[in-house]
Amino acid sequence: MKLAACALSLLHCRRIFRPSFSLFFSSICSPQSQSPHNHHCITETSQSYPQSTNNKLNFISHFLCLTKTLTQNPKDINALAHLDSLLTHIQSFDSVTSVAAIDALCHLKKLNRAKSVLLHLKDNLKGSPYFAFSMVFDCLVKDGKLDDVEIQWGEIFGGCGVNLSDYVIHVCKWGDLEEIKRVCERVLMGSRVLGRQSYLALIGALYDEGLMAKSVVHEMYCKGFRVDDVTYIVTFQCFCRNGDLDEADWVIRKMVKSGSHIDVCIYGSFMHALCKAGKLREANKLFSKLMKRDCFRDSTIKSLKEGRRVVFQLKCEGVVPEMMAYEIYFRSLCSASKLDDAEMLLKKMMKKRAVPQVCVYGSFIKALFRVGREEDATKFFNVERKKRLMPPDELAKFVIMELCQKGRIDDAMRTFNEFVVMGTLCNCVNLCNCLLGGLWSSGKSTEAEEYFNRMKHGSLAPPNLQTYRLMICGFCDHGNFTKALDVFEEMLAKNIPIERSICETVISSLCKHGMVGDAYKYLNDMTRTSYMEQEDLFGKLVGCYKPLAFMSRLVCLQD
Repeated sequence: MKLAACALSLLHCRRIFRPSFSLFFSSICSPQSQSPHNHHCITETSQSYPQSTNNKLNFISHFLCLTKTLTQNPKDINALAHLDSLLTHIQSFDSVTSVAAIDALCHLKKLNRAKSVLLHLKDNLKGSPYFAFSMVFDCLVKDGKLDDVEIQWGEIFGGCGVNLSDYVIHVCKWGDLEEIKRVCERVLMGSRVLGRQSYLALIGALYDEGLMAKSVVHEMYCKGFRVDDVTYIVTFQCFCRNGDLDEADWVIRKMVKSGSHIDVCIYGSFMHALCKAGKLREANKLFSKLMKRDCFRDSTIKSLKEGRRVVFQLKCEGVVPEMMAYEIYFRSLCSASKLDDAEMLLKKMMKKRAVPQVCVYGSFIKALFRVGREEDATKFFNVERKKRLMPPDELAKFVIMELCQKGRIDDAMRTFNEFVVMGTLCNCVNLCNCLLGGLWSSGKSTEAEEYFNRMKHGSLAPPNLQTYRLMICGFCDHGNFTKALDVFEEMLAKNIPIERSICETVISSLCKHGMVGDAYKYLNDMTRTSYMEQEDLFGKLVGCYKPLAFMSRLVCLQD
């Protein structure tokens, strides 16, 4: 995981506690070291749980050195005795120490000891039940089936607070794609029946993993759940986004056979997929079929032929409104950068004396920028702005965002300020964040800070989580770490959820600046605050502190 870099960043500060590490590695990590002096060193470090951050890191290091020794020689009685000596201080463990201990003990297959530390983490440190469940999932039963996870959870916590279905939904809501895929793989290994919502959450969260989503649909079906239209459509759209026409066609076939309704969303998504895959002749054929007005209005069909796309076997003539068919085809052509064809189609639309939706104009503007025709995009915007067929501020949003993407932040700000004077655009937080990101990307840190203050003080849209993320990352990237911490503390004071990327940035930057104590404090605090409840932050930070990898790297650096 990316967060492993956070722990490795502590290596920048290894000079602070290097002497004790060197002494300990020379005495413990070598299986041949059995001198009385070495024994005294270990015993002395096991007397009490340390209070300072540096000593806590040494304490964890000693614990993990013993882990390395026991990995090499599981029957080392001396090392086992000292391991248990360290565990006598379990009631004093903070969150970071507890997680390091659980990770190491599970690595050694000392599961009963790991369970004791986990109980302390949940009961004494008031950790999130979802995080506790994730420790069982990722550590205690790392390679087992989900049934085994629930058995262990029941034995340790009596099954209270969270069940397997709850946890799956929680990961789908807050986890990143890798976490979601890891849970999905365990679900597909076979387990007891999850709740229906758990399967639906997995399918929806696998945004660009169509084949895995298809496997979940199959698992859901095998467990006796009816696969409804929404489930099919979500899976279908996933395949269309990936340009996987064969799998998308498979889903439509399933929908038709189950009697599902084939609506305009299906035709639109498949048209987009055809253009994305370069099947322009087929896309034009589908458009022509949708444009026919004098045929059946029934999209059902008695039987489907193999070897021919289902969408061309449906009686879809007249099902989609004419202007909507134009818009579907136009936006699909724009997504495939076929701008000459798109422009001709737009002229045909205008001859119909019907006004397309603003998204049609926006798609054309974005496509022009995408192929490097910025001046044509600006000219098109100015012409349509004068016509006033569309709200000018709505069109301006597309232009401003694309100018930011191209690094033309001055032009973007000029256009934005022009509309702000007229009293429009200023309340669009996504647009404000786009401009803020553009200022940081252009190295305009002073302007970015002023813009942020305008957002906070009410002259622009109020800041949201993305705004704070941009400011913290921006200050860190430009070396102004004091101000980054000020913004971070402001988030804490306002009870704004602290997401993974923000905490990752702050902790990494603290380590790079030699502020190991502050990094440790923030990492530890995140496990005990309400933010963990909102995003299971510490569940994501488990990967931040990969103790065994940390120690291995440290040994290499000290050689």
